[in-house]
Amino acid sequence: MGKVNEYSLDLLENYGEDVDCYYTQFLEVAFFLKVAASNEMAIAFIKRKLPVLNESEISFLIGELVEAHQETL
Repeated sequence: MGKVNEYSLDLLENYGEDVDCYYTQFLEVAFFLKVAASNEMAIAFIKRKLPVLNESEISFLIGELVEAHQETL
């Protein structure tokens, strides 16, 4: 993962798994429906599920999760 501060680590610890789950759900539905999935749509979907997070926090978490998944490939 990239360089992160204490706040970022707290976000990852507290919401990382939830965002990972919802992001995966979003991508699966988009794939099943054969529709283009944009980052903005993913953020809006997750924002409805986790309203305590703002858009930049969700975007950060998605970026970190995607990066972590790519490192394991």
